[in-house]
Amino acid sequence: MRMFNPDSKFSQFIYLALDYIKLGLVFLLFSIPGITTGAAAAAVMTVGMRIERKEAPVIFRPFWQAFKDNFRQGTALTLLFMLVIAFLAADWYVLLQMEGTLLIRLLTALVFLLALLTASLMLWVFPTLARFELTNRQVIHNAMIHMASCFPRTLLALFAAVGGFILAAIFPQVMPVITFFVPAYVVWTMSRTCVKRFRKFDGSAEREEAEAALERKYEESPHEARNIGAAQPLQLN
Repeated sequence: MRMFNPDSKFSQFIYLALDYIKLGLVFLLFSIPGITTGAAAAAVMTVGMRIERKEAPVIFRPFWQAFKDNFRQGTALTLLFMLVIAFLAADWYVLLQMEGTLLIRLLTALVFLLALLTASLMLWVFPTLARFELTNRQVIHNAMIHMASCFPRTLLALFAAVGGFILAAIFPQVMPVITFFVPAYVVWTMSRTCVKRFRKFDGSAEREEAEAALERKYEESPHEARNIGAAQPLQLN
């Protein structure tokens, strides 16, 4: 059947889904120690963005290399976010013990909003770390800009992750399904979003425009276009 042809759209979709499922499982495995979550997230996003750019024929080797490359900075950022989350969790607990006055409800809502923004920021910090060589301060600053620019898609990925966690807590029997598909969906969503967003900053858009211009030039004058391509080769990351 044509549907099961390796080159069919159905087969390509299955291969892509399996790649992201493997990425999600690898992320969970390497995040078990807790402090390695940042490095694992940066490594997963490195491979995920390569898949979206059609650059990643394999999964585990580039993941391991990116994990090692981002381990130090990713761990530092993870510890920072752990401190922020612990502070917000402590505030939330204290507020829940107080009488439910209007002020307390407003403060509780503020803590919830800050927790939501922190989680959304985390979804962008580690892809930014994976794609660009920046200091921790620059990574956080740029991630805030990216998060604000793509907030609806960010919330979609965040709600999928949080919703999966809540479902697994309420219905433990669905844990295998959540484990296989929710991390894969979050990585897929963020990889696609990040590739589109980062095109404006990593030179991808300029390369595509140059390739399109060269192609048009080739159609108009093949001999001249060959000379241009030989004199000014495109530099791919």
